[in-house]
Formats: sequence, C-alpha cells, structure tokens
Amino acid sequence: MKKAITLLLAAFFTASLVQAQFLTLPPASKKAAVAEYIGLSKVAIDYHRPGVKGREGKIYGDGGIVPYDGGNPMPWRAGADENTVLSFDADVTINGQALKAGKYGFHIIPAENEWTLIFSNNSHSWGSFFYDAAEDALRVNVKPATCEMTEWLTYDFVNQTDNSADIRLRWERKQISFTVATDVHANTMASIEAELEGIHGFGWQSYDAAAQYCAGAGKDLDKALAWSERATNVNLGGVKNFQTLSTKSLVLDKMGKKEASEAAMAEALPLASITELHFYGRQLITDGKNEEALKVFRMNREKHPEDKFTTIVGLARGNMAVGNYKDAAMYFKQASENAPQGQANFYVDLAKQCEEKLQRGG
Repeated sequence: MKKAITLLLAAFFTASLVQAQFLTLPPASKKAAVAEYIGLSKVAIDYHRPGVKGREGKIYGDGGIVPYDGGNPMPWRAGADENTVLSFDADVTINGQALKAGKYGFHIIPAENEWTLIFSNNSHSWGSFFYDAAEDALRVNVKPATCEMTEWLTYDFVNQTDNSADIRLRWERKQISFTVATDVHANTMASIEAELEGIHGFGWQSYDAAAQYCAGAGKDLDKALAWSERATNVNLGGVKNFQTLSTKSLVLDKMGKKEASEAAMAEALPLASITELHFYGRQLITDGKNEEALKVFRMNREKHPEDKFTTIVGLARGNMAVGNYKDAAMYFKQASENAPQGQANFYVDLAKQCEEKLQRGG
C-alpha cells in the first residue's frame, strides 16, 4: 500500500512539473533588457540575470557556475536560461572589428586572464546548449577585471561618446567591457536619403533640415547645397523665406563660397521676423562677428520701431558685444521696464555689469 501511494505521489509531482511548463511563472533568474542609441542606431541586450545567492567565491573557475574549461562542452551563455541576445540596428565595430547589423546570440569562454566573446549568427537557440562554432560571426578577446560586489548579473552602457559606447558585464566581483562603435554620420545620411524618398520628400522643411544637418557636420556639403536649393525652389514645392535662405547661406559659407553666401543672406534678411533677426544676431555674437551682429540688431529695430522689448534687448547685446557699454546699459534698463514677468531684474543686473565696466575704463 505504501509503495502504491509513493508511486502515485511521484506520478502526481511529475505531472505537476509537466503542467508547470505550460504556465507563465516567474523565472529563477530575472529577465532583463537594456538598450542605448548611438546616433539613430539602437543597441539592445536581452538577457536573464542569475543571482549570486550566497555563492560568492564559487561563481568562477574550477567547479564554479562559470567554469574555466575552454568552452567545453559548451561556452557560457553570458547570463542564464535562454540565449543572451545582442541586437544592432546598424553595422558596428566591436573593439574595432566589423560586425554587420543584426541579432546575435552572445556567448563567452572565460579564463583566468582572458575571456573570449562570441557573437553567434544563431540568436534563437536555448542558451548555449546548441552552440555551434560554425555559426560564429565574430570572436573578440578581452581582459577581465575586478569590480564591487554585484548580486545580480548586470549589463549596462558606460563611457559613451557621440559614436560609441562600452557594454559592461558585471557579476559577483568580476567584470568585462567592450566598445561598440558605429558611423553615426553615414547612418544618419542613409536615414535622411531614405526618408526623403517617402512622404517627407514632399515638404521643403525636410530638405532644409537635411541641409542644416550636413552644414553642422561639415560633411557632404554638395548634397547639402542640392537639398538647400530644393528647399528654396518654388517650382518644386520649396519656399524662399529666412529659414531656407539662411540655411543656403550657411552651406555656401561652409563650402568657402563667401560671395554667394553673403548674397543668399542679403536675400534672407528682409524676410526675417523680429524673432528670427534677433536670434540671428545672437548667433553672430556667438561666432565672434560682433560688428555684423550690431548691424542686424539695428536693422531689426528699424523694421520694428513699435517694439518695446526684443529689439531693445538686441541693441543692448549688440552694443555690449562691441564694447559700447554706455549705450548697452541704457538699452538694458529700457528693456527691463517691459520685460516679461519675473525677468526685469535680469536686465537690470546686465545694465549694472555694463556700468561697472565703464567705471573700470572698459
């Protein structure tokens, strides 16, 4: 009788385990995902996070959870449970080595002084149990380092630049990192050109934005000029306004075509609004073109003599930029009288700064 009951219970628990496979239950290792954009390109990591759970000192090496066995019979899945998967929207380099855009199963062969990182074209298999070296897309060697105690295996992004970021893995007291880099400008240009072939290609704003991007990057200026000319071509849906013509002027200036740049800006200035002229003058000051800035601020005042704030602030800043602190102080005081609520003291303080410079012989 006891034997029958034992067999019945064994059958029951076996059936329960089988049934549990069809239920959604919390995994033993936390499921996680982390992502970062490098320019327009997304880099994503999907993984499971095993915990140390009191096994400190027993994680790595002989007999450890992450053995130093040369990848035999299989490498470490760089996490737990299912494949750790790294995804790249664009072509990248890993520590300087090329890797195509796509999804990769991520595996590691750890050793005492060097870890081999494996990017496998097979991103769908369960863990490393079906790993096949013939499916490797890339292998990279890195040096492990020590880190503060980290209970749950963690991936994060560190040491970011405009074109790269380091992916760091930490667990227990060991960490590794590797650099993912991509050609942000090339990716951006490919995105721009693709979008201009779609619905965005019917608006002048898109061509103007594309030209501005290239001018700011100082690259592909021939394309920038073509896009700028498209944005100003009224026969192709373009418009001639301050924005499009000033962009064209900027592109021409970057190309070293000074006379053409000045001609485009001369055409743009009469079309500018009070705000556009003001901020163009501010940009000229930033660029160190103070005398030109003052001319623009004076033009703005002549066009808008009824204005009681913006053009007066412009005259104040223009005079301050060229060292005419007496007039600058006067205009800042005038501006303070009509400043938006809560901003009057800001302009009063600027007036005091100008007066102090005058007293010092500035």
